[in-house]
Amino acid sequence: MPRQGSRCFLVVRAQEWMCALPLEEVEETMRPLPVAPVAEAPFFVRGVCMVRGTPSPIVSLAALLGGALPTQASPGQRFIALRVPEGRLALEVDEVRGLRWLEEDTLESVPPLLRSTANGQLQHVGSLDGGLLAVLGSAHLLPEDLWRRLETSSSKVGGA
Repeated sequence: MPRQGSRCFLVVRAQEWMCALPLEEVEETMRPLPVAPVAEAPFFVRGVCMVRGTPSPIVSLAALLGGALPTQASPGQRFIALRVPEGRLALEVDEVRGLRWLEEDTLESVPPLLRSTANGQLQHVGSLDGGLLAVLGSAHLLPEDLWRRLETSSSKVGGA
């Protein structure tokens, strides 16, 4: 049962990074769909695909966080459709680990996801989609020790 001062997050893995996405920003998780490349897109944009009839950019979370270029990495195993004011957008991740309740004071000690993309990618993210920038601004990286504690705790809400 969630405590006052906690929020629910969808925990995903992108290569070696464990990331917590605010559940209120997540529309759905899905298997990867066919992706069409887009010329002149930033390197972390895999391309565009049709998600429920809407053309949606596909962003490789691993590439955004500084991992291998999408052409060097194997495609992600799941898409996470996010609610953004500009329309639908999907993050490509390797794995969905489930829902977790995290207390706000715990989040203060966890690095924000955007801090990891600060090596020049933020400007590209903002120009691509201001809504994505806002969603990523409320997402967090989960250090390995915190992730191990979450795995052993009974705060698991369920798989996604």
